[in-house]
Amino acid sequence: MQLTTVGREVWRGARKAWALQEAGAGDPTVQDRLRKLRQVEAFRKHKVDWPEIPSLVGISRATYYRYKRKLRDEGLKGLLPKPKRPKRLRRKVYWTSECLIAIEALRKQNPTWGRWPIWLALRKQGFTISERTVGRILAHLESRGRVESVASFLARSRRGKVRRTKRPYAKRKPRTHTVQGPGDLIQVDTLTVTLGPGEVIKHFSAIDLFTRLSLAEVHTRATANLAAGFLAHLITHTPFPVRAIQVDGGSEFMAEFEETCQRLGIELFVLPPKSPKLNGHVERMQRTFREEFYTRPLPTKIPELQRELDAYLEYYNRERPHRALNGLAPLEFLAMMQAESVPQSVSDVLAEYRALKPGRAPRYPQATFKPVP
Repeated sequence: MQLTTVGREVWRGARKAWALQEAGAGDPTVQDRLRKLRQVEAFRKHKVDWPEIPSLVGISRATYYRYKRKLRDEGLKGLLPKPKRPKRLRRKVYWTSECLIAIEALRKQNPTWGRWPIWLALRKQGFTISERTVGRILAHLESRGRVESVASFLARSRRGKVRRTKRPYAKRKPRTHTVQGPGDLIQVDTLTVTLGPGEVIKHFSAIDLFTRLSLAEVHTRATANLAAGFLAHLITHTPFPVRAIQVDGGSEFMAEFEETCQRLGIELFVLPPKSPKLNGHVERMQRTFREEFYTRPLPTKIPELQRELDAYLEYYNRERPHRALNGLAPLEFLAMMQAESVPQSVSDVLAEYRALKPGRAPRYPQATFKPVP
């Protein structure tokens, strides 16, 4: 029998192949990185500048030196991509049925409790569980409808519980109430204006829906007593009787204001909650005040500011054209509507009216308002 053995060179080659396989020489990523290293070395040998090499090879200068260092220190293994799997993984926490039942019972007993008070109650009961795990269990129970979230519970409990103050005289405006003449409905509202740092005033506005005649007053506060005073000013300075007033649910339009309307026999309509669009005329008038009056340099003292405001109202009611009135001013429109019973001139209308009612002239006749050209 003849025995033959594999030569030493064959064994050496096999060991080398095994070592290369262990080092990852057959890995496509390693081959690609080796190829890029050779390309960079070839470009550098031909003295190609570094700013051009990354666009030609596809790796940066720092990446080239990193690959070269790893190849020198670790061999081909250094060019293998590192695994992205974290070395330490978080172990899955299994929830016990007792813990789930306890958390569900605590949330049902206390619908507004979050994870911290429930976690504290569980610790007192002897459960060893983290606060974050309590939050995950609550989310699990809420997603399956076993408990209700705090937000939905609060929304459901507050739904339909709108606070309504019992009004002795005010009421909702009936659908049958229509505006057919001056004074049939006047909308009143308040506006907060900041004149400067720490200088905040309350602006009372009123507008007649038929003639668009507007009146206003400024005060430091918005109280029911001041609103009643503004109502008296409104009744005194309008050239027609006031039959109905519409306000929002603000506290300044309660108490003395409501009692004054009842005493004078003026209907008082109050808006439903969160519906300022129903008072759209006075809201638009307040925008006009902001854009045309409060953009001018104004005094900060109430008497001087009221004087300037009265001058602007004289201009607004007498001269300023109104689009809803086909370009007429409110008093011009009123004079046109009453042309059969009063003189044609607006100044004659005012002179005749003030002669009959001397106390209704403006309080500050010396103030003048000049519109910005």
